[in-house]
Amino acid sequence: RGYKERGNINTPMELAILNQIDRFNLVIDVIDRVPWLSAKAAHLKEQMKNEIIDNLSYAHEHGTDKSEIANWTWPFD
Repeated sequence: RGYKERGNINTPMELAILNQIDRFNLVIDVIDRVPWLSAKAAHLKEQMKNEIIDNLSYAHEHGTDKSEIANWTWPFD
């Protein structure tokens, strides 16, 4: 998808969102690409868009990612 840096100091999640490689944009991408999901998962797509807005707003206000994002670890080790 390419690197889209704008000269700001961004959090890791902000950078992922700006480059559309975050978990929320990936879910939206799957919903858009799988034809039978578009109607069934419209509510999930809207929820993912709200998560993007919420995470960006939090990062802009606090200068860091939410703790559930920043402290997330892979649960299958």
